[in-house]
Amino acid sequence: MHKEIVNKLAVLRYVVGYLGEKNQYGWWPSNFLNPSTKKMLEFTFPRTAALAQYEAVSAAAAKIHDEAIGVGKSFHLFRLPEFIEKPLVSEIQSTSDSSLFESCIESKELALSTLSDLAGSASLSGEGPINIGQIDDTQMEQFIAQIASAYVQAFNGSKKAFPYFKGEN
Repeated sequence: MHKEIVNKLAVLRYVVGYLGEKNQYGWWPSNFLNPSTKKMLEFTFPRTAALAQYEAVSAAAAKIHDEAIGVGKSFHLFRLPEFIEKPLVSEIQSTSDSSLFESCIESKELALSTLSDLAGSASLSGEGPINIGQIDDTQMEQFIAQIASAYVQAFNGSKKAFPYFKGEN
């Protein structure tokens, strides 16, 4: 997978994770991406506090997505196939400057703007689980835009959307 695509996926996960937290839209009850949480985690994980935040918010979001979509032969932003997850985690671990991701979530408005930028001209709306097709790493750029669009529409429309991929048959 191209590094640029992996980076966009990481930013998308980070931004949606932030917007879904209780202090923003309250889709999941966590508050892991709060600056005070990072300070607390730095005592326990001095070198990997940002990674711990990322993993924790991803787990909180995955739980809610799994409840809405179900677990089986489907994938979503917070639970992707291993061939995507591995480079995604490597990207987060190798990005020594966590401010790259943190700058996208300085405010709710900035996070929404980043999400809109990722959506580009894609338009996907709906409520609840939204099937966006079979997962295909050759179309990830298009999928990222569709996923971002679905979340933008949901956050702006005060509804919950859970875009997902069908796994292999």
